[in-house]
Amino acid sequence: MLRRLESYAARKGLAVNVQKSYIVNFNAYQNSAVPVFRLYNQELEERGSFTYLGMLFDKHMNLHHAATHALRPFNAALRRVREFGVEKRISDRPHAMLWLFKTYALSAGMYASQIWSTQFLKHDNGFSNPL
Repeated sequence: MLRRLESYAARKGLAVNVQKSYIVNFNAYQNSAVPVFRLYNQELEERGSFTYLGMLFDKHMNLHHAATHALRPFNAALRRVREFGVEKRISDRPHAMLWLFKTYALSAGMYASQIWSTQFLKHDNGFSNPL
């Protein structure tokens, strides 16, 4: 399959970045050895997790870890909004703070949410999400 990827990329004039490509064994409960995978005659690194479009995928497919991973940029954006409001003396203006929250914090918190939030869309699970 990797050979087909190489030929497809060559046909389309694309290049695959081998340094950013990893092998993750999603069947990690079995301690079976993973074979060596090569792309462009370079060995691909084996990892226990990787990040794709802001979502953390681990070998156990634990979506709680993914949600917790997404919480860091959200909290950082909240802090930046709060500091900006204090610095510019607009923290007492709810409409301005709400606009800043919607623009900066909400977008940071919702990055990759279409993937990891699906388990929280059930009727009785809506408020279980750490965000």
